[in-house]
Amino acid sequence: MDVAIRGDRASCLTMQLGPRTWFFALARGFGSVDGMPVERALLSRLRAECERRLRGERFRRAVDRPHAAATAVLAALARVNGDLYVRAAAHDDYVTAAASFTAALIVRGRAYVMHAGGTAAYLAHRGDVVALSGDDLFEDSDMPLLGRTLATTPNLDVAVSSVALDPGDVIVLMGHRVPGDVDRRTLIAHVESTDSKEHVLVVRFENDDAADADADEEDEPRFSMRLDRALIAAFFVRVAAGLAFALALAFAH
Repeated sequence: MDVAIRGDRASCLTMQLGPRTWFFALARGFGSVDGMPVERALLSRLRAECERRLRGERFRRAVDRPHAAATAVLAALARVNGDLYVRAAAHDDYVTAAASFTAALIVRGRAYVMHAGGTAAYLAHRGDVVALSGDDLFEDSDMPLLGRTLATTPNLDVAVSSVALDPGDVIVLMGHRVPGDVDRRTLIAHVESTDSKEHVLVVRFENDDAADADADEEDEPRFSMRLDRALIAAFFVRVAAGLAFALALAFAH
């Protein structure tokens, strides 16, 4: 499976947790934990925790079922958040490290989006763009504040939503939320105009030609993921012809 990533790859996480389950995450933050930037510490620990739990049959069974998979991954994330909080030695009066985090857990054609902070997730679906994550930024004060992040409290505090996916849908995880109303042109323009250090992870969904579903799961949508090179070229290269072709692929249905 190929995934398109722009920016610091260590700030992005891609994992296949099961035959029909994929996990994508992106983090951005400040401060460090054990000498490692907090976003890298978060994602590396999360990968290790998921890999550890995958050695157990209970977790492997859970990640193959939509609702159970979301619960299982949230439990792993809660364990990692608690560990980061302790290692960062934060307290109520002083925060040494904090991380914004947005993830998409894909199970049998349904996406569960987990979000905290200033990162963001968008879904391109049949010509429309929908924000899959909320906005935890408070801008009423002179200095904008995040109302929710990871590694700042011992208890996990993330927003969770879900959406069904269709073939041809595109999920975009970004290090910063796109300001104002977002449509396909705004989203692509924002990605093209951002600094090369902006973290972006793009996944396009296609029909799964492999008939690997169980007999009692025939009604479940099946998806595979591959890199759509024309789509990624449109996001990351300023070529008008490539942009037009990618738009036709990504948004036409």
